[in-house]
Amino acid sequence: MRRRLGFEDFPAAAGQAARSGTSGLTAAQLAEAKRLVDPDHEPTEPTPAQIVCVARVVVLNPTVDEIANDMAQIQNADLRELVMTDYLRCAYNFVLDLYMRFAPAGLSHPELGCIRSEFSRLEVGRLAEVMVLDPDAGYTGPLAIHACETGAKTDPLAHGTLPGMGGGSS
Repeated sequence: MRRRLGFEDFPAAAGQAARSGTSGLTAAQLAEAKRLVDPDHEPTEPTPAQIVCVARVVVLNPTVDEIANDMAQIQNADLRELVMTDYLRCAYNFVLDLYMRFAPAGLSHPELGCIRSEFSRLEVGRLAEVMVLDPDAGYTGPLAIHACETGAKTDPLAHGTLPGMGGGSS
């Protein structure tokens, strides 16, 4: 029988939790997060940041926790990876679809598809940055529309800073 993990098993995660303002996480929550991140006990340990992130996003949310538990029960690693990838892709598309609600009215389906593709080419971290800094797409939306209209070969959203962001509508 495996020994139950306790808070002492996650000193780095506990430190990360304290630094990131999530010190309210319990040892059991951190242990559950580590189990979800590393169900097969791979040689490379998950980082404290990964453990804290999963604890906050998955373990503290009963519905997401149930889904994660169901996925973790899949014995075949390839199938488990496929299910998790599909789930993450679904979540990513859901968030991107929410952001697309700021697209101007009256655009055609091909125009909307092109604009969405400009945003979907971004790495997840960059998309999150764009969405946080420009919550209503008031700055980045016109950049994406212009890229679509001109057939630009470079993605104006992918690199550098986005000056003047903060939204077009107040």
